[in-house]
Amino acid sequence: MGYPRQVLPRATELSIQAALQRYVQDSAMPFAVTSGREHIVVYANPAFSRLASLGIGDRIGEPVATAGNASGSRSLRATLDRAFDAGRELVDEPIDLYPDAQIGFHVNVWPVVAQHGGTSALGIEIREPGVSGDSRELQRQVAEKMILAALRERGSAEESEAARRRAAFLAEAGRFLAESVDQASTLVALTRLVLPTLGAWCIVDILDDSGAIRRLGIYHSDPEKQIIARKLETGWQPEPNDPFGAAAMLYEPRTLTITEDVEIKLAASAHGSEHLPALRQLGLGPLLTVPLIARGKLLGAITFVNSQPGFVYRPEDIDLAEDLAGRGALALDNAQVYDLAVTLQRSAETANRAKTAFLGAMSHELRTPLNAIGGYIDLLDMGLRGPVTPQQRADFARVKSNQQHLTLLITEILSFARAGSGGISYDIKDVNACDAMKHAIDLIEPLFAQKGLVFDGMSGDGSLIARGDPERVTQILVNLLSNAIKFTPSGGHIKAECMAHGATVSMQISDTGIGIEREKLEAVFEPFVQLKESLADRGGGIGLGLAISRDLAHAMKGDLTLTSTLGKGSQFTLSLPSAAKQDGG
Repeated sequence: MGYPRQVLPRATELSIQAALQRYVQDSAMPFAVTSGREHIVVYANPAFSRLASLGIGDRIGEPVATAGNASGSRSLRATLDRAFDAGRELVDEPIDLYPDAQIGFHVNVWPVVAQHGGTSALGIEIREPGVSGDSRELQRQVAEKMILAALRERGSAEESEAARRRAAFLAEAGRFLAESVDQASTLVALTRLVLPTLGAWCIVDILDDSGAIRRLGIYHSDPEKQIIARKLETGWQPEPNDPFGAAAMLYEPRTLTITEDVEIKLAASAHGSEHLPALRQLGLGPLLTVPLIARGKLLGAITFVNSQPGFVYRPEDIDLAEDLAGRGALALDNAQVYDLAVTLQRSAETANRAKTAFLGAMSHELRTPLNAIGGYIDLLDMGLRGPVTPQQRADFARVKSNQQHLTLLITEILSFARAGSGGISYDIKDVNACDAMKHAIDLIEPLFAQKGLVFDGMSGDGSLIARGDPERVTQILVNLLSNAIKFTPSGGHIKAECMAHGATVSMQISDTGIGIEREKLEAVFEPFVQLKESLADRGGGIGLGLAISRDLAHAMKGDLTLTSTLGKGSQFTLSLPSAAKQDGG
């Protein structure tokens, strides 16, 4: 009857491993652990190092065959190759470690079989002949445990280092892509991204708006070979039937590896024998193609090429490539959206300039005949063409009123066109805020009585000095006062106030008019927008006064803002830089 297997606590297991390692370290029996087909030394105790002329720890990470003398290394290597290839233990195998030695040596080799069935590592013990069987069995057991411990440590270190390299690589890739502000720089950044594997290079293909494949670039990690890659990319373009790259992704976007007949397949897609020498110089090995996909759309593909013919892409290599492709595709998609936004913005600016130029030209063309109409009406009204009846004078007055109204509208359009095109010049100087407000009020004061409104006067500090163009400040204030009069019913109140807020001087016009809905507070500053949309309700304008006023304020480094409550009134505030702040600042 067997006994149940006991599971040791992790601390106990580590203690046993440490004891075994001390035993092997202090043992006079030479012992080492190698990894892979090249028999890379991952552990060697002092006895092995002395026997094989390694020097303690000096050759860790190098093939064991580079140690000792040439003939002894060949003998040891041949024995290790047999154990590795057969995947079986070799016991008491004689080796000619030192050809002239009086004493022969024997080697015991224990292979470690990997999950895929092949040999992954070897434990090596070199001894003199004649050791008892019991001692040999004990040493074999100890050696097996040491092999596993050494491999675990080596594997953990390699995985940690690989994870560190992957993280560093992705961080660098992220920096490249984050610095890409448009499609061109993003595509250039993509060509610089290669797997952090020695000898790897990459090919980047993209799809244009029509779906055609375009080779963006080829990048090699070796600067000298990058010169070859740059020359190659100018003449080597992708074709729809290529077995790798974006062409292979058109039918089924997925990660694709090509490990067999690589040179034959690249030769078939080289599209000319003149490209083959350059491809061979870059290095021809297994291919790994990952698609560039963003928001469900195929944008292209990156193909990684390793120059080592027998190289095998590990799952972590593929994960890294896919992660990189995902980041690159997102950056590329964002860059395409950015480029589209820039194009649309430029189109809008071009259209806006054309509209402004048209409005300016038409305004000039219309003012000339309107002025002529006004002049001839004045001549007729003066009786220079003959006697005028009272009924005719009333008709002349209506024509004159409409002529003046049209002239006012055209003046607004012309002012808007000039402001939008930067055609207005500004004479910035010190402006007394209250004096400027009083001047605007004097110009428009008769309209208060005409509309039946109550002006509650002006308040504020008379010493406040702003920086602005006096003529433009007056134009803005007159627009604000006219707006308040227009939308305040008879019997309502209007008042003016000057105030300071830190580095800003403000001039405010308040009324008790109809007010404005909250969602329309910004819309009233847009061109051709009025509170009343029907033609019958329009009060002598086409909705450009506030738009022009805000443009003028912005040009003087100020602002024009609005607060309002529907049915209770509005407050328009012109803010300009304070002269006192500039003098002190």
